[in-house]
Amino acid sequence: MAGRFQAAHCTINWHGVDDDTPPGHSIAMGKDSLGTSYLWLFKGDEPTNEAFVGSILIPDRVGQMPTAYGQGGGFAGMAPDTKDALARLASRYAEKSGN
Repeated sequence: MAGRFQAAHCTINWHGVDDDTPPGHSIAMGKDSLGTSYLWLFKGDEPTNEAFVGSILIPDRVGQMPTAYGQGGGFAGMAPDTKDALARLASRYAEKSGN
């Protein structure tokens, strides 16, 4: 399913926090088992299956917009601004989990 994160099937090239990361979260960049590039959002500071909040599919062609997916892999909207998309994913996760 699109946008899902399973540590055993993904390659993380970078993990940490930057200016776009919502408070209390961390992000990772990498590829899934099919070689598709993603920016993943995690609650806390560890990129684990349990901490996964959502993802942003990184476009592979000029003119495509990044696409955000929620924790379960469902479509969460287009993401012209990564910072806003990460904040939206964090907010959706907080509402669903009651955090």
